[in-house]
Amino acid sequence: MTRPSHHHLTDQMPEHHDHQDVWPVLAANQHVALVNERGWRLSGKVETLTNDRQCLWIQLDAGMGRQLIHHQDGFMLESDIPA
Repeated sequence: MTRPSHHHLTDQMPEHHDHQDVWPVLAANQHVALVNERGWRLSGKVETLTNDRQCLWIQLDAGMGRQLIHHQDGFMLESDIPA
């Protein structure tokens, strides 16, 4: 009798992450503006950034709530970020 093999996400993740492909170091409460290729823009303050810098939570401006953004969601930091 064989036992089924269980695969965990951590088993499939590389040990090293190329930090050029993830979010830069961002401070809590830092204002950011993100834009995707379709022009959809999100702006707000950084709540937290995961240790591997793959995900960030932002509190959106104008009381629009909180948003989790993964670095592969298609958003990039705008070059001119208001303070």
